[in-house]
Amino acid sequence: MNLFLIFVFAAILILPLWEAAEGLRQSALEIIIDIKPGQTQTVLWTLASDKENEVTVLEITARGNGSEFLTFPKSGSIEPLQSVRVPIGVSIPADYPGGIELKPAVYATEVNEEKPQGNILFIITMKKTIHLNIAPNDDPALWVDWNEVGGTTDQPQSIAEQTDGADTKLQTQTEGGGCLIATATFGSELTPQVQMLREIRDNMVLQTQSGASFMTGFNQLYYSFSPTIADWERQNPAFKELVKLTITPMLTSLSILSYVDIDSEAQMIGYGVGIILLNAVMYFAAPALAITILKKRV
Repeated sequence: MNLFLIFVFAAILILPLWEAAEGLRQSALEIIIDIKPGQTQTVLWTLASDKENEVTVLEITARGNGSEFLTFPKSGSIEPLQSVRVPIGVSIPADYPGGIELKPAVYATEVNEEKPQGNILFIITMKKTIHLNIAPNDDPALWVDWNEVGGTTDQPQSIAEQTDGADTKLQTQTEGGGCLIATATFGSELTPQVQMLREIRDNMVLQTQSGASFMTGFNQLYYSFSPTIADWERQNPAFKELVKLTITPMLTSLSILSYVDIDSEAQMIGYGVGIILLNAVMYFAAPALAITILKKRV
């Protein structure tokens, strides 16, 4: 009975989150900017609304080291079932030392999306991390030791060294490839479900050492069977619907990660273990309990 109560509590907690997540979507593509002091660049962040009859009103903010270099509209709106591209400007002062990578985050919050569930109020926010790879200043006299001022490097690296580091990081993040089963299930890599999975993987899980280690082991297992499952889905529509029904609870639980900030290894491990336990309850404990109850009644 305790397991049943846990399952009911989890459903009450997650289903409102899944319903609310249908309102606002974002592109899963990473925003990586290579820039030098004195330069200005502009990138576009794509946001989309799933609402059919309501305009989505947004408030846009930014936080984190490097956010002072960003410019963007403070508010905006999305027409029903439409998308917008939010321009994000990046301007690095000419006297900035450079030689560092910063990761400020931009947030788009639905100011009209307040869904009370009992005593809980859900406010939907999309987060996009901006990877700023700032090259060393051309004037060595401006260089600083970032360790002494709370930065991440001993000294400004050469452009060649920074490029090698960026290539290594990109390779690590893309080794996993695509979400084969989810793509085959929902029909396209551009569907909201697949984009959500990529966003969580690239911008949250892979940003921590524990998450990256988990993905390395997971990919070895996942890609040993996922191509076969994806092929079966494309050949058999009934099997495809069965897979969709099977993975929907997992996607629902993973959507929780879209609404939290994970800034440490401990938080990543905590949320990861929580998600795994929740899925264990939904896929194993709850069905086993239901079967046991049915057998007793029969």
